[in-house]
Amino acid sequence: MTKLKAYAIAVLSTLAMMPGATAQEPVTLTFAAHYTDTEMAPLTACFRRYEAENPGIRIAYRQTPIADFIQNVMTSQVAGANPDIYNVYSIWGKRLVDNAILAEPPQEILDFIAQNFEASTAQSAVIDDKLWGIPAEVALYMLIYNKKLFAEAGIAEPPKDWPSLMDAAAKIAKRDSLGRVEVAGYAFGPSVANAAHPFRTLLFSKGTSILTDDLAGTHLTEPAAVEALEGQAQLFRDGLTSASHQIRDFPAGRIGMITGANWMKQLMREGLGDKLDETVGVAPIPGGPDWKTYQYSFYQSVDAKSAHPAEAWALLRWLHSPQGEGQRSCVGDMLVSLGSLTANKADLAASQADFGDAFTAPFVEALRSGRAISDPNIAQTAEMDRVLRTQIEEAWLGRMSPADALAKADAEITNLLALPQ
Repeated sequence: MTKLKAYAIAVLSTLAMMPGATAQEPVTLTFAAHYTDTEMAPLTACFRRYEAENPGIRIAYRQTPIADFIQNVMTSQVAGANPDIYNVYSIWGKRLVDNAILAEPPQEILDFIAQNFEASTAQSAVIDDKLWGIPAEVALYMLIYNKKLFAEAGIAEPPKDWPSLMDAAAKIAKRDSLGRVEVAGYAFGPSVANAAHPFRTLLFSKGTSILTDDLAGTHLTEPAAVEALEGQAQLFRDGLTSASHQIRDFPAGRIGMITGANWMKQLMREGLGDKLDETVGVAPIPGGPDWKTYQYSFYQSVDAKSAHPAEAWALLRWLHSPQGEGQRSCVGDMLVSLGSLTANKADLAASQADFGDAFTAPFVEALRSGRAISDPNIAQTAEMDRVLRTQIEEAWLGRMSPADALAKADAEITNLLALPQ
């Protein structure tokens, strides 16, 4: 072998070992959410399609139960194992932003959101006057009622305000010989959300909210809030509901009305089967002609420390774009399969067959009409709602007057708001 040939071989061998000369390593994007693998199946299929169309990209899914999600996000930051993309519950947003965990979307993503999503839902992703992600799953509340119990009680239409709700509940409720409620005219539930979310709908319908505009105090001691809780407490005092009646009992025919979310359709379908349409009705919140409702949502954002932010935002935009003319986005397909709603205008337009049924259509109309309102994003939302649940229940069960219960809630929440966010 000549010296020249040996030198050429040596140079080529050296170049072959250099990073620039090797085949480029694929970019791996990690997508973190609370959905199970089964729930994620439609989106996972899209991941594989995106990889086929973009050979330099690999997508991994990291699942964490919703109860542990925010803590796992914090832990992953310390461990340096942060994912690239998060599915963010709106009440977590303030904490994530304050800890510099979320990246600000580039202008083209902000424009994409403004053009393609319902503005009221996009507002759920606004923190400190900035938008932090692409809206995904959205939930809102309406009055859900049992058509059969209404017919048996001779009630022609769902109530439009609280006095008519009380009247309907009185006609539906049934008690045994000992005065125990067997069929509740209206029911709540055991969770924090079962108390805090319906209460919000009543406040919004009265033109007020829990928090003051400066986010330093509450409106809970004002007449509108006291009146709303007084109406709920009266249901218990009059024997029209009980603590043992919960929203999950609705399919069994033991409840006349609840204030429930759109995702409850699956609960109803499991309990009622093909009798869902003939049994379940959905109507506006009984708050009068200016009724409003409460919405919360999830949105998808990129980690501020992601090594591949451009690729992550490009993936998210693709996942939220229609898959073809008149078709839903990949995220829309997954949400529809879960019985959930989306605020993506293209998804709504492409989902008439899924969202046009008697149960879902009123929720979609409330979303599109602007009647669905979100709360400001603060770091203390979860703690605030736990306080609300505790004090609202004290009034329900007659252990405190509505005014005293809300005064206590006001004091505790005001103290929470004074803590560093």
